[in-house]
Amino acid sequence: MLKMVKKKLLSGFIFLTVTAAITAGCSGKNLNNTNNTSEENVLKSEETFSKEAQEKIYEELFDINNKVTIDIDMKETEIAKMEEDFKTYYKIRSKSPIYRKADKVTITIGDESYEIEDVGVRMKGNLSRTSFYNPLNGIHNMIHLRLSFDETFDETEYYGKEAQEWTDDEAKEQRKKRTFAGLDGLEVKWNRNYDNAYVRQRYSYEMFRNFGVPAPQSSFANVTLGGDNYGVFFIGEPVDKKFIERYIDEEDTGGDLYKGGWTYSPADYTLNMTYGVADKDSGDFYNMSLKTNKSTSVHVDMKNLLDMLNSDSVTKEDFEKYVDVDEVVKFMAVSYFLGNPDDLRNNYNNHYVYFNKSTGKAILIPYDYDRTLGVTYSYNPDGTGMTEVSPFSENAEALGQKQNNPLYKYSILENGFFRNEYKEALKEIADSDWMSPERIESEYEIVKNNYEDVAVVEKKLDNVQNDKLGFGLEGEFVYGDDGSNMSVREYMTRIMNTYNSVIAQLNE
Repeated sequence: MLKMVKKKLLSGFIFLTVTAAITAGCSGKNLNNTNNTSEENVLKSEETFSKEAQEKIYEELFDINNKVTIDIDMKETEIAKMEEDFKTYYKIRSKSPIYRKADKVTITIGDESYEIEDVGVRMKGNLSRTSFYNPLNGIHNMIHLRLSFDETFDETEYYGKEAQEWTDDEAKEQRKKRTFAGLDGLEVKWNRNYDNAYVRQRYSYEMFRNFGVPAPQSSFANVTLGGDNYGVFFIGEPVDKKFIERYIDEEDTGGDLYKGGWTYSPADYTLNMTYGVADKDSGDFYNMSLKTNKSTSVHVDMKNLLDMLNSDSVTKEDFEKYVDVDEVVKFMAVSYFLGNPDDLRNNYNNHYVYFNKSTGKAILIPYDYDRTLGVTYSYNPDGTGMTEVSPFSENAEALGQKQNNPLYKYSILENGFFRNEYKEALKEIADSDWMSPERIESEYEIVKNNYEDVAVVEKKLDNVQNDKLGFGLEGEFVYGDDGSNMSVREYMTRIMNTYNSVIAQLNE
């Protein structure tokens, strides 16, 4: 016996849900059939959800008080195709853009289940990408995943004779607009750095948002595939057009969004930094990969920013013309306390830059903050887990060289235009409870209670150390050691000691 199947059509978004069975032991049935060529079948059970209902699902998905399970029902033949996609694109030093089909993905939030048919699944990540499947052993390595709820699977260059044939144009358009909780897709990433506290990346994003910097919503989920438990994954909201529409004022939506990272060279905001529209099929990549306005942008705002930052005589007025100073300074202050060595400041990596439509001014958006608050496993470039780095350091710490990024040089470093504003932002954070171990440990307890019994992977995987996947707050700082993580408590204590010492010296 089931509750009613509902399909939401709101503001151009289609949102398909099936709620949990009323009777215990009764499994959810999905009547979603948007790829069926019969218009009657597509529209037969349609009901309109309110905007409030859609937002409620979104909020529940990313509320850590709710236990989330993602069950991926995917044929082994489709998993094998993902493996072949990886190998094909790896040969040209690229990353496969092809989504393979899961027959059904069931997302359970608390006691409510939502089933979505024909969901796209592909590998996600950079250095984490690896061969993960063979016919003899099945899945033998853990990988990050990206789910796509709006895939049409009809591109013949990718799917050949198996490409989906859409004889009903309306059904195809509905599929292209389909979302889950207003999201086109979902990032699903395993605990590759063995953060036994689990919550550090999510806490980092929450901290950014609290201090006025847009950052992805995130939470956790127990992921199962083919009936096997793969443990506790971090789930994140993609930074895309919908993200911008959700978090940026309406008059500033529609601007250019770039994903910045180390792509053959650093995203350091010098004139050597590359930008454009990536082409995974040809292996063309850029430090700044345009994610919106791909067919229309001529990169005017990016050119203006780089020309200004790299001119012979930059003035404060010039800087303020092209940069949202308040947002960027707060981004820099929060980033300091989080201590990510693989971020924009320390490795010219892992961020988005967005240009507000009405002003052309740049803001920064954090991304991939899985090495914060004491995570040093396999990567500890400064030897201290960033805990002895001054907030006014003149270096790019992970690179062991002088800071080359003019965004930092002209804003907060020595003689920077906005050094005082940066000091004030640092003080605001230091005076808050965000650097209090008790705050993050309380979130840890919630997540632990929800997922501790499913944290360890049931099967042996080549790239997973099962004994490191359990929950725990333990950890110890060892200078230069990169084989483990220090505890959040020790990290916060150590970096606050460094901050307070530096500020005391400045005030002498």
